Amino acid sequence: MTELSLYLDQIKARLTLSEIVGQDRRLSRKGHEYIGLCPFHEEKTPSFKVNDQKGYYHCFGCGAHGDAFSYVMHRSNMQFMEAVKELADKTGVSLPDRSQQSYKEKNPRNQDLYALLEEACSWFQHVLTTSVGEDARDYLRHRGFIPDTVRQFRLGFASSQHNNSLYGLLVKKGFSKDLILSSGLIIVPEDQKREPYDRFRDRLMFPILDAKGRVIAFGGRLLREGQPKYLNSSDSELFHKGQVLYGYSFAQNHVSKDHPYLLVEGYCDVIALHQAGFKTAIAPLGTAVTAEQLHLLWRRSPEPILCFDGDEAGTRASFRTAQRALPFLATMRTLNFCFLPKGEDPDSLLRQGSPQLFRDILQKKIPLAEVLWKSHIENGAVVINATPEQKATLKKQLAETVAQITDNDIRYFYQTDFNERFRNLWYKSYTRADQPRKFQSGKFKDFRSKESESDSSQGNDFIKDGLLYKKSDLAQKILLAILVNHPTLVSEVAEQLAALEFNHGEWQKLKVFLLEYADDANDSFEDCLAQHGLLGILDNIFDRNLYNHAPYAAKQTDPRIALEGWLDIWDQTVHRARLKEDLESTYQDVKTSFNDKDWQRLKALKSNLFKQT
Repeated sequence: MTELSLYLDQIKARLTLSEIVGQDRRLSRKGHEYIGLCPFHEEKTPSFKVNDQKGYYHCFGCGAHGDAFSYVMHRSNMQFMEAVKELADKTGVSLPDRSQQSYKEKNPRNQDLYALLEEACSWFQHVLTTSVGEDARDYLRHRGFIPDTVRQFRLGFASSQHNNSLYGLLVKKGFSKDLILSSGLIIVPEDQKREPYDRFRDRLMFPILDAKGRVIAFGGRLLREGQPKYLNSSDSELFHKGQVLYGYSFAQNHVSKDHPYLLVEGYCDVIALHQAGFKTAIAPLGTAVTAEQLHLLWRRSPEPILCFDGDEAGTRASFRTAQRALPFLATMRTLNFCFLPKGEDPDSLLRQGSPQLFRDILQKKIPLAEVLWKSHIENGAVVINATPEQKATLKKQLAETVAQITDNDIRYFYQTDFNERFRNLWYKSYTRADQPRKFQSGKFKDFRSKESESDSSQGNDFIKDGLLYKKSDLAQKILLAILVNHPTLVSEVAEQLAALEFNHGEWQKLKVFLLEYADDANDSFEDCLAQHGLLGILDNIFDRNLYNHAPYAAKQTDPRIALEGWLDIWDQTVHRARLKEDLESTYQDVKTSFNDKDWQRLKALKSNLFKQT
């Protein structure tokens, strides 16, 4: 038995699996087992069971299965050793010190640095209470921060007066000059002839804490005119601003499935939200969100919400973060976004009214896919009047965006989603309030079965007018008829058309001809067909019932309405058929593997198919 196995057994002996699960879900005893609602999927009837004697859980609904460590990994999106560490902390088991973090914490120099930063924090807090901190106290009162909140976040003030010098204090406390300089709180003049001086002067001070609540750096807001308005400590052995989130130590214990991390822009936003009851608020340190910070969010919150200010800079920040997240997306790892009213931030909204105002905005969160799409078509006027070149550019940009996703399944579904949005973009924009739609979604569904209704006993094929037809013939006839009557639409649907396999050889030949010659048909495509001896193909397409089923296929129909009809039929037949095939294949994978990744893919396929219905 390995050393680690001994520690794992100690953890399991001190904390039962039902106690761990019971912190998230109410469990009821049934014989030697416990049952309850599954923590990993929505359900109304309990299908999740826990067996303490055998040390495993199993869900008969979604197939989730594992022990205490896999439960914590799945619930909090953690790596194995992170889950072990969390349970070890709860049970009081001391794990062997092997990590770099353990080395940092036991390094005597770093211990001295923690002590120095704690001393600086206490000093800033003290200065805030003195006469020189009056302006800072007035500022905090103006922001609506109550004394308990100021104490909780350990806010302070850095004075510019010489007798309040932090550097002088630290020297008196016995800290070495080398250690003081490494703290990021002191600046050495370039000429190195003058004494070092405080980095923070005339600033409201915000201590930055690590996950254990220890001071590792500071942020300072200038209270007078000048730049920069906000300033952070320089990087040190304990602090790298791209790897830290402000407020994380306070927020991490409040995160749950119903209360994800809420990422906002600034220190005051975090403090105001915590004071108003939004205990999972955190913020980056005045810079763009980094990959390390995203992973820090995902450790406990699979779908954190990013809520930036309602201005152009906030919108750009949202778009940049959405792009940065793409390589790391997974089935339990994505982002949601909230866009605040223009000119507002969370703090200003909370000061305008009750917390309910902000809560209502959170209810309107937008998924990552929508934000990525929005980032590509932000200028709607250009999109509506797009030239073929602009359409091609957009298509290329979307492909480049999707290519950044490394997870195969996630990339597949983003590609499907963007393709559908791209197809629908222009023909939907043509529909105006003063121009009622002549075609309604779902019409094809009504008539699809009429032609074969009396022949349903014949399987997929049926006989009509002495010819053998397939049930999909009617859809294919309409698709071809629309393009013959409106050849200019071929370029709009070329990708879908090229991928279609038609039931009859002549129809397949017509498809190829459409793709090759539709652009050359100036007046009538029938004339073009006649010149190539192919006009007879139309006899089995334009029968007497075609326009009864699809009046929008007629030549006099507005091409925009005809295009809408074409795409709707393609979605309801070809696209749905492919989704169903993929659904069946994935269902078989789930039955044999009980793999979480396959299960998430199955759920996504079902959702996509449902939306198409």
